[in-house]
Amino acid sequence: MTRTLRDLQRALICAALAFGVASIARAQIFTGSIVSTEATMPMQHGSSVVELDDGSLLVSWYSATNEAARDSRIFCRRSTSDGLNWGPTQIAVSPGERARESWLANKAVGNSVLFQDKENVLWLFYAAVEAGGWSGAHVDYKTSRDRGHTWSESHRLTTGLGDLPRNKPVELAGCEILLPLSHSAFRKYAYGARWKTCAKLLQPSYPTIDGSKFSHPAFVAVGSNSVVAFVRARGGGMLQSTFFDPDKNGWSIPQSTNLPNSDSAIDAVRLEDGRILLAYNDHDTIRNPLSIAISDDGTTFRKLRDIENEPGQDFSYPSLVQARDGTFYLTYTWHYRSAIKCAHFDANWLGLNPVSVGQ
Repeated sequence: MTRTLRDLQRALICAALAFGVASIARAQIFTGSIVSTEATMPMQHGSSVVELDDGSLLVSWYSATNEAARDSRIFCRRSTSDGLNWGPTQIAVSPGERARESWLANKAVGNSVLFQDKENVLWLFYAAVEAGGWSGAHVDYKTSRDRGHTWSESHRLTTGLGDLPRNKPVELAGCEILLPLSHSAFRKYAYGARWKTCAKLLQPSYPTIDGSKFSHPAFVAVGSNSVVAFVRARGGGMLQSTFFDPDKNGWSIPQSTNLPNSDSAIDAVRLEDGRILLAYNDHDTIRNPLSIAISDDGTTFRKLRDIENEPGQDFSYPSLVQARDGTFYLTYTWHYRSAIKCAHFDANWLGLNPVSVGQ
């Protein structure tokens, strides 16, 4: 073999290796699966997703013949395979359960929220209707110390009528958490329930967000002593943001972001570099498409990609987490509440540079 031929062969091998490395670098993750395949009732809605301390994924949602129906219940389902395969469906809250602090059984349940605190206690918050519709709801909760395999009895968090959870809480200093809530009876407003999880008795305070046109806030911790909330606009409009000061126990005046809101829930996570990733419907009147946007300051966003944009369909109520490996999981209501779907994707698929693992 001549030197020229050997040089050519070496150059081709190097080029092939370089192409292979570039292909690996450009590899993207995007998969999707239906979580609610074992549910038999026609409506699946209000999901929440959490990555547990053992690396498994747990999703909760409520299922019923229709909203606020007496047969409504809350399911949980677990995955240990990147959200592609799911274990058996478990009933976490059955029809007709009663919180320990209440004399009345629940007429219906809805909107579930999963959260695992620093002590690895798993919390399940949900709307519990004692009479009427959502205007007759309280917020109840259960806890689990075995990653959701078994649950405690139900307890009551809020005593007023018309209180609804939607998104996961954030942890403040010490053992305090701040849970985003909405009030929908008489006066309408968004607020947070703030309390110490390590206290023997729950004595929450309820700092409210100024304005009667907001609901279903999504909270993101932006520092050791600050929280930003993104709030759904009742009747549609622009997505709003507001900042919480724990020392003052109060919120700033809400300001409009540059994102539309079709009167639908949103969710967000903060990346380690400080940017905020937000799941929302990129339309001002309908819940389609379901999209992901990113922001440096919590006010101005740049759309990255659509998760779903199938014409004539409806996608809503996203729940977003970033896993320990830096990838993201998003659960949401799919095809007009016919199912709960889980999407798994990474920063490369979003078109971002590799991102560090965030909160």
